[in-house]
Amino acid sequence: MKQFITYSVLLLLATTLLMFILDATYTYVYNSGSYRNKVMWIRDMKPDTLDYAIFGSSRAKYTVNPTVIAQQTQQKGVNLGMNASGPFEVKMAVQEFFKHTFAKRIYVQVDYTYYMTAPDSIGQLVWLPYIKEKDIFEHFKPYGKTYKTYKQIPMYRYLIFDGSLGFRNVTLSALGKTPDFLTDNGFKNRWGALQEDTPYPYTLKQKTNKQIDEIIKFANRKNVALYFFTAPVYRPAEDFSILKENIPNYTNMSTTVKDKSYFSDHMHVNEEGARLFTQKFIEVFY
Repeated sequence: MKQFITYSVLLLLATTLLMFILDATYTYVYNSGSYRNKVMWIRDMKPDTLDYAIFGSSRAKYTVNPTVIAQQTQQKGVNLGMNASGPFEVKMAVQEFFKHTFAKRIYVQVDYTYYMTAPDSIGQLVWLPYIKEKDIFEHFKPYGKTYKTYKQIPMYRYLIFDGSLGFRNVTLSALGKTPDFLTDNGFKNRWGALQEDTPYPYTLKQKTNKQIDEIIKFANRKNVALYFFTAPVYRPAEDFSILKENIPNYTNMSTTVKDKSYFSDHMHVNEEGARLFTQKFIEVFY
């Protein structure tokens, strides 16, 4: 019995030590490996002064092409739109960006997700490797004990979200797998053509959002020009006019692209749609 207890204790200690070592290794790769997501890219940016940076969800990522903007205006910028990012994640991205570099103007894409204040279940994942850092954890802390668990239990976040953060991603990053979003400074093309010809339903409410308010205050402190816009939606159910009442410097561009052939789905333009919208973006803001 004594031998069994001794063996069990040693096994537990060895497992715990292994978890700490693996956690440190995974986190090291997310801090120094080849970029697997745009948070890694942001955190590795060198001091510079860009003309602009674009933030938002995939509706920003697949919509505005910095390469085209540079060709036509000589303005240097990046597209930092990330899949499933809501206002919470966008606020984090903006603040993290300015820790490392600078932009004279920032553009934030907002839409029917404007009222979300909590972390998005998918959008949050790219931030979890860094949750042990005090300033990152402070963002998540108000949203439940789960985030304390991610912070304190070694490897837990990597194991529970293995498909997004685990072994495959870490291995590809460690091996130097080149990311596919750097060619056009963060912009990516989206393929396909929308088949349905129906309105896209959503409901907008008359209210403010504390995450957006924090972005506005942050931009003011940094003396950075801040603009909000809504990217194209195919047959939107509402006109987004409510957003104009709650957000400064807001431009509704949701209907600047209307033809169904320019959309891959109701909320995302395809390659041709992105080319058209980028041109309209230049006309409005430049």
